[in-house]
Amino acid sequence: MKRTNILVIEDDHAIRDIVSYVLWSEGYDVLTCDTLEPLEQIAACRPELIVLDEWINAREGTMLCKEIKKIHQLARVPVIILSTASDIEQIALSCKADGFVHKPFDVDVLLAEIKKCLTKNADAISHQ
Repeated sequence: MKRTNILVIEDDHAIRDIVSYVLWSEGYDVLTCDTLEPLEQIAACRPELIVLDEWINAREGTMLCKEIKKIHQLARVPVIILSTASDIEQIALSCKADGFVHKPFDVDVLLAEIKKCLTKNADAISHQ
């Protein structure tokens, strides 16, 4: 059975390690980075979902989300924004993210959001 490939972009090592471990233990293949990688490198990873911190090394992860949604190879890849902001729902909408999770997060909430986004994306692809 093919494992889903998830890219985690988070500059906080502890959070990145926790998210990676949780996803790995749930059967996902996990790639990680702690910087805003060029879009070509992200596309080369062929992620099926991206978990993206709102702020990465004092740069806006939301800008990367907007760029991802403009690139043909990545436009359909669901992006989940992680943030401590109280207006995270509005932030996610403004950058066209597919989901959001408030930090600090409950692992079950994160997993539910990932499953929701993956299911929604699979349904959208199957109806094309």
